[in-house]
Amino acid sequence: MALVTDKIWSDGVYMELGKHGEYRVVGSTREAQDILLYRWPAQGGDAFRYALETCASVLNDQLPPDEARHALVLAAEEAGIFVADRFPRHMTLILPDPGGKKTDMKPRPKKRSQRIYRRP
Repeated sequence: MALVTDKIWSDGVYMELGKHGEYRVVGSTREAQDILLYRWPAQGGDAFRYALETCASVLNDQLPPDEARHALVLAAEEAGIFVADRFPRHMTLILPDPGGKKTDMKPRPKKRSQRIYRRP
């Protein structure tokens, strides 16, 4: 659960981190900073450093929260990470178990209806 001190954004960002097809919804500055520090594939580059600095400034109440969102999107584009404002249509969002430990949302490709024809 997000706290007010996490500096929640007006809209979340869908990011593909890790395996192909695994999306994560990032909705706060604190979460973005954690991803940049601990889960970012390519730590380096101007946009990456700018995103870290922007997250720190937002958490210190020097900038509005959506500035960190914009900086994270720029860093993702620089690193070649897929980002979207909305969840991709070809995927289905599967929420984690309430009792589970993992907080990432796991999407699964939508299955087309398959009819099985049997001979009489």
